[in-house]
Amino acid sequence: MRRGTLCAALVAMTISVLGCASSDPRSSISSADGLRTYSVVREIDGIPAMCGLPNEPSPVRGILMGDPDDPREAVWLLDGDRRRSIFWPEGFTVRFESDAVLYDEQGRAVARAGDVVELPQVATDSAAGTFDDPYIASCQVFGGAYVYRP
Repeated sequence: MRRGTLCAALVAMTISVLGCASSDPRSSISSADGLRTYSVVREIDGIPAMCGLPNEPSPVRGILMGDPDDPREAVWLLDGDRRRSIFWPEGFTVRFESDAVLYDEQGRAVARAGDVVELPQVATDSAAGTFDDPYIASCQVFGGAYVYRP
């Protein structure tokens, strides 16, 4: 019995970790207030989904920028002169209170325009970071765990 439980837990953890590592968000895109978001996986086969990935040696990092009139996306990260597109976890929203303010699903302000944002479990080589191939803000994001699975 104990061995079966351990095997089931290991399989669930492996599936959850693979969900965090996935990089094709096109199947679960939505948009709220111009912010592109993805559906967060809460459980897999009745087992809570978890992220167990280590921090990346070259995480996605940039200055939060936003423009409510941008025709493609309201919020992005700026790394030097490179604009990095991000898919945020569902429930995240942006409000323009003179400048962009990013809120998590609990309604807490987690970043403001001009803040440096780091996604420690998202590698810079996981996507191109363009509008058509954005980074997915998954696993550890502003102290929360958000599992992505296409």
